[in-house]
Amino acid sequence: ADIGLIGTAVNRSEDQYTRPYLHHAAYSGGATFRNRFAGRRYELAGQLAGSRVSGSRAAILRTQRSSVHYYQQPGDDLQLDSTRESLSGYSAQLKFGKYSGGITRFETSVIRMSPGFEANDLGFLRRADLMDWSTWAALSFREARGIYRWAQINGNHWETWNTSGLRLENAVNFNGHMGTRNNWDFHAGATVSRLGKSFDDRETRGGPALRQSRRFSPWAGFNTDSRKMISGGIFANWLFADEGKTDGLFLDPYVTFRFGSPFQLTIGGGIGRDHNDSQWFWNFADTLPGVTHYSFAHLDYQETSISVRVNYTMTPDLTLELYARPFRATGVYTNFREVSATPGAENYEARFQAYTPPPSDDAPGTQFKVTDLISNSVLRWEFRPGSTLFVVWQHGREGPGPNDTFRQSWARDYRELFELHPNNTFLVKLAYWFSN
Repeated sequence: ADIGLIGTAVNRSEDQYTRPYLHHAAYSGGATFRNRFAGRRYELAGQLAGSRVSGSRAAILRTQRSSVHYYQQPGDDLQLDSTRESLSGYSAQLKFGKYSGGITRFETSVIRMSPGFEANDLGFLRRADLMDWSTWAALSFREARGIYRWAQINGNHWETWNTSGLRLENAVNFNGHMGTRNNWDFHAGATVSRLGKSFDDRETRGGPALRQSRRFSPWAGFNTDSRKMISGGIFANWLFADEGKTDGLFLDPYVTFRFGSPFQLTIGGGIGRDHNDSQWFWNFADTLPGVTHYSFAHLDYQETSISVRVNYTMTPDLTLELYARPFRATGVYTNFREVSATPGAENYEARFQAYTPPPSDDAPGTQFKVTDLISNSVLRWEFRPGSTLFVVWQHGREGPGPNDTFRQSWARDYRELFELHPNNTFLVKLAYWFSN
């Protein structure tokens, strides 16, 4: 059996500027255990963590209202308390599975995270207030037979609730994978989610939970023999939701060139479009006290990207890695609506009502464009066994460019990126091995 313990602490000396925003102190601790048995084929594991943050009333109120917690959300058991000066919580997980032996594999896991669990002073936590039960099972064939070298079939099911008992997700997924005798790999799968009565308690950004319609998300892809001089592949993801009013398609092709063992070049692309009929737009305060309009819109979204990766092994001790990716995305909002008085209605249309957002200085526009270019270059030199020098150059540019028009081509957007002022970061890391 394996047992692990961890503890972390943050203490800050605050002033009048940071006191309303930052925690004065943040503590967390946790323990994990793992026990493998029956020839190490089965495993029982678990973890338990606790946290406590303290600070001014304004800072703790901001924490309660943040997207991690949303204590202000109506319709659940949480109560926003503006007098609190601390917040505590826990996170626990227990899982049991079979990971080797024969062709069967499975795992079932239960996770519970209390509303007050807060670890963002020490790491990254997307949300608290969660209860999740997930199970997967697989048939794994590792001996070559017929047309395949290996194959695996997986089935998954998961359900999620918040701690007030509201069901957030009920989904099933099936996927299959196969490696053929010519060293090609094929993958395919599909997820059906939001089965039964499911809600999203985060979509209105602190407002009422919104019922979700069923979603179907298939995907498929393949890759050729990566040992060849030229290889490649493509993966595709589809999306269908909101009773036929939302759909999307994203393609990710790539090709790899091997010029001998020292040099490898991979060029990839990303093309995607998404017609999202239930995209959150903004929350507008009404002239009447305590009234907020939670507005949504239909979003037509498109993106394109190109990635280039170079790996050059000059010697076993000296390597160079380069990566660059220009990216462009555009979106147009139409058909503005707001959440109606019946956000939990079974009928999709009944969850919304007509609404025209008023002008606001901090609200987003009805269209947007984002372009950027990122690149990373890493030189690695192992000048003696176990001792390595890394030299890193990170380069970035963010658009749109100086001559931007919304409808211009993506190729012109990419060209205009190079007219923008770059952000350059240089890093040097030295690891030295002191031998006996």
